[in-house]
Amino acid sequence: MVETEKIFIKTSTTILETLKIIDDTALEIALVVDERQKLIGTVTDGDIRRGLINGAELQSPIEKLMNRNPIVADLATPDDELLFIMTNRSIKHLPIIDRDGKVLRLVLLKDLIARKPRENFAVIMAGGLGSRLGELTRDIPKPLLPVGNRPIISLIVEQLRRHGFEKVFISVNYRAEMIIKHFQRNPVQGVKIEFIKEEGFLGTAGALSLLPETPANPFVVMNGDILSPVNFGNLLEYHQTAGKPITVCTREFNFQIPYGVVNLKGDQLLDIEEKPSQSIFINAGIYVLEPEMLQQIPTGEKFDMPDLIKLATGSAKGVSCYPVSEFWLDIGNPQDYFKAREIFAEINHEYEY
Repeated sequence: MVETEKIFIKTSTTILETLKIIDDTALEIALVVDERQKLIGTVTDGDIRRGLINGAELQSPIEKLMNRNPIVADLATPDDELLFIMTNRSIKHLPIIDRDGKVLRLVLLKDLIARKPRENFAVIMAGGLGSRLGELTRDIPKPLLPVGNRPIISLIVEQLRRHGFEKVFISVNYRAEMIIKHFQRNPVQGVKIEFIKEEGFLGTAGALSLLPETPANPFVVMNGDILSPVNFGNLLEYHQTAGKPITVCTREFNFQIPYGVVNLKGDQLLDIEEKPSQSIFINAGIYVLEPEMLQQIPTGEKFDMPDLIKLATGSAKGVSCYPVSEFWLDIGNPQDYFKAREIFAEINHEYEY
């Protein structure tokens, strides 16, 4: 995964400092952004070399050398179109921006070319009631709610396909027949989909005990209401390197406390901070599990992923965390769903990532 924050620079950053960032990250590019992470320009090692040849000094601001009109794409651009753009324009990097010009991620040509079928499989947990969505899920399961003219779960399966997954298990319970019929009528080419039918509600991990086969490799588990263009190839590589039985994807969550926060010592006020912002990490609902973890899940009983994570945390190997820096949205309540629809309504073609 490209951690874009590591290649963010300001217009005032010197050429020498930029060179160091490019060298340290080995990405051959830096992104010039403003204080809101809106893209202003790009700088490659080639831009710097040409500038130095033309007499630029190392202590000069990078603003003088940056490309002010870089080629970019939006979050909706499919991988095959990204590959076409990059090969047609002979570029190795492509910033992905939102409608306000904020950088969301950086696509590398080598990652698009290198994708191939995987022996790993994925499990999508789609059996929940979706009760927090109220009337929206009275007659339809949450995974089938449309976003950008496509059901949420179709977007997820398509994303997995683009990252080389050829086998996907989907756990179903509430309105199970609707999800099954959807994929019977709309099969995903190149992906074999099998359904795990829960007799009762088994929580966010219990359905894993019903897998019809034991995986030979680490496998991905994700909630059926998560939209995020996470790079599963990078995630699996990270998991393998970490050497833990479970990798949990995390997401930074920022919020502002709407009150003045008081720092006390006894009854004495030491300091007061007005409406401070806080940053925490939350569970992103995407995991990689080693096959051995299936032995920890009781068969046919309600069991949640936090329960499994706690078991692994208490073991000698522990649990690794993978920070998701890409776009991420958990459609857990009506506000989140309407937010997703609003975002995708501004996209003129089908949403893919």
